[in-house]
Formats: sequence, structure tokens, C-alpha cells
Amino acid sequence: MHVPLTHEPLGAYFGALCPDKTPGFAWSILDGSGRKSGGWGGQAAVDPEIVPVEEGTLFDLASLTKPLATALLALQAEDRGELDLDSPVPGTAGVPFTCLQILRHEAGFPAWVPLYAFAQDRAAAKRWLLESCPRGVPGEKTEYSCPGYVLLGFILEEVLHGSIDRLFADRVASPLGARPEEVCFAPAADLRRRTAATERGNFHEATMARQFGAPPPFVEPSGWGQVNDGNARFLGGAAGNAGLFATLGGVERLVSALRPSSGFLSDRALDRAWRPSAGFRTAGWKAAGHPGWAAGAVLPPGSVGHEGFTGTGVWMEPGEGMSYILLTNRIHPRHPGTDFGEARAAFLKAARGTS
Repeated sequence: MHVPLTHEPLGAYFGALCPDKTPGFAWSILDGSGRKSGGWGGQAAVDPEIVPVEEGTLFDLASLTKPLATALLALQAEDRGELDLDSPVPGTAGVPFTCLQILRHEAGFPAWVPLYAFAQDRAAAKRWLLESCPRGVPGEKTEYSCPGYVLLGFILEEVLHGSIDRLFADRVASPLGARPEEVCFAPAADLRRRTAATERGNFHEATMARQFGAPPPFVEPSGWGQVNDGNARFLGGAAGNAGLFATLGGVERLVSALRPSSGFLSDRALDRAWRPSAGFRTAGWKAAGHPGWAAGAVLPPGSVGHEGFTGTGVWMEPGEGMSYILLTNRIHPRHPGTDFGEARAAFLKAARGTS
């Protein structure tokens, strides 16, 4: 399990977490100089075969794609004068909204819809999101939204002239020193045995999509090596809301971009990423103090974090403070039907030495 003796609370935590609540996991604690401690354990897959988690295991990051890929690309594009986050998005029906509002989940988009129920391809999906997706009044309230980030991914592809997976690889991962085998969209077939498996059959999303009369796009029976999110799978495995896979070290490199010392983003962009709006959302992140956020209640003021459906999470203290990373495949081989919020909060309490 590679848990240092200096973090015995984490040893006890993971002993209770795995395998009862997740087959496998990886974790680390970072400061300004890099990884202070970290570990991994359990199984990357238990069905159809048993494969142990290793340091180089790729986890489906799920919604961590939003802050660690899409938001980083958008903030970098504004730094380079390629995108104005405060300008209204062109081509929209109804009350206009901005990319910054999408980043903060304030553009009025719903929490989730199966795009594959309303569109046949990427172009039709973008058109539907711009013109037909039901929206509330932008800026009226904060509602966490996957469709909004899918649209932001489309916008970035158009403005920056490339697919989101290539844009991310060339403009984010490579400059941060992350190799393709550490961070990527749609892992190649030869990386399958290095990925942590997710839900077999995608039954959880199928239940959600049933009310829209559309089953999720095909996923191989094992689901191994394919993105769990149906909308990202519909879009070829790479989307603004989900699709990113990464190792523990890969996530650490991406997290470093949010620190002032990295020089990756301007001061203005960092301010957007760290300073919350009234809805406790920043450009890509959730801010400590957000009502009902179990993990956020453990963090000091000024901290931000984000979590993913597959059982992942990243939390950062402000400035050059500590970062905490937890990667799991808790929905393998079936989604347990339980919430993971308290388990994430317990990880932070053990990692921070609080009670």
C-alpha cells in the first residue's frame, strides 16, 4: 500500500476504505516542493480479472476533467488573447451568457442531460446546446452543470482550432511535463491493463437516461479502458466535462499549474481560478464554504477543490499551501448506489491530521 508510517491515520483510513468502499486507490499530499507522501493499493480491476493498482495506473478522472483540462485551457486562452471569458457566447438562443459563467456554473444550464438523446454527432450536439437546451437565466443561480462544460469544450475547439484532446496534450500536458502515458483522453488499447476499471455495463447512467428514451452509447461489457461518462463516450471519449485519464503523478503535474510558482497562468487567471463568486464557485473549482460540501468543511478558508463521479478528488489550500489528491475506482464493478462525500471528507481529515 506504500503508506508511510508518519501517516498512520491514512493507513487506518485506507484499511477501512478498501476493499469495502472501493476496489483500489491512489493518493498523495503535496507541498510547494512536490509530493510529501503518497501511496496506492487494492485492485485496478476485479472483473473480468484481477489487476492490482500500481503507481502508473491510469484512473478515469471523470469531472476532474473540468478544472484540470477545460478550465486550464480556457484560462490559458484568455492569457494569450485568444478568448475573452467575459464576452457573450455568440449564436445562443435566449438570454446570452459568457464563458466565465460556464466556468462558474452560472450560465443556467441544467445539471445533466444525455446529449445522445438530442443529437447524432458533435456538430448537432453543439447546435442543440446553443439553441435548444433548456436553460435558466444566466447569473440568477449557481447549478453544477455537465452540459455547460461540454459546450465550453466545443467553444475551445472552435476558437483554438483543434480537438480538445490534442489541445490539452499540446498546450497543457506537454508544457507541464506530463507524458501521454501519464495523462490522456481515450487511452490507447495497449494501455488498457494500466487503467483502473469503472462500472461494467454503465447501468447507473442507463437508468438516468431512460426517462429521455435513449440508452447510453455502446460500452464494452467490461467498461475497462473506456470513459465511464456517456456524453464523453458519445463524443469519442474526449469532452469538456469528462474523458481525462491520469496517473497519480499526472494529476500532480496538472495541480501544479494552479500554484503561483509554476508560472503557467497569469496572476489574473489564477485569481479567476481561486476567487469565488457569490455561489462559491471559481473558474473551474468549488470554494471552501460551499453549503453542504462535506470535504469543503474540512479545508481552511480560501481553499478550493473538485470531485469526480468515479471516486476522484483534488483539494488545494491557497497560495503555495498543501494539495491533497485521492483517486479511486469506487464504481467498479457496479455503482454501489451510495454517496462518497463523507469518505472524501474522512480522507482529508486523516491527511491533514484533523478530527
